[in-house]
Amino acid sequence: MTQFQINFRREAFRRERAEARRRAVGIGVWLTYFGVLAVLIGLYGLNCAALQTRTEQLERQLARQRSLRQGGTEWVASATDVAGVEPWVSDAGRWRDLLGALPRLLPEGARLTGIQFNPDGVTGGERKLLLDGVLRTEPRLGGTAGVTDFVSTIARDSLFASQFHSVRLVSTRAREGSREAEFEVECR
Repeated sequence: MTQFQINFRREAFRRERAEARRRAVGIGVWLTYFGVLAVLIGLYGLNCAALQTRTEQLERQLARQRSLRQGGTEWVASATDVAGVEPWVSDAGRWRDLLGALPRLLPEGARLTGIQFNPDGVTGGERKLLLDGVLRTEPRLGGTAGVTDFVSTIARDSLFASQFHSVRLVSTRAREGSREAEFEVECR
């Protein structure tokens, strides 16, 4: 009897398993390398396509600007055009003062939800300002009493009276059981 016995099948199994592991790791490294390379090339391709579309867009914009510049002589406004536009352009300070006065004129529990200047989009003509808002009313006053008080306050205000000859309540809605009344005020 020999003291050492070698199991050749077990040794062959271990070698095959080590070789299979080595091959699997090699394939994994190979797939990772080429996968990352494919992703990088794909990202470069996407970047190139985005750059091309942006370049085409800029070229179109430049061509349009050049065609506008070459379109003819410059436009010179007539005296009547300038006179028609001047009141709208020169009164930025007055609009700042008007909008600054609104918080002082709003009653307790009221908030504005929208302010529209020239909502009809008409050029020239008279100024028009629409104020949309919500007023929280007291149950004993009724839904629209606070709104009419607000309209009369705006109409009596010296700043608004100097800019608008007419301040009127366009619409008001007070829901039954609700303490809030929605309103729309027009200043002309």
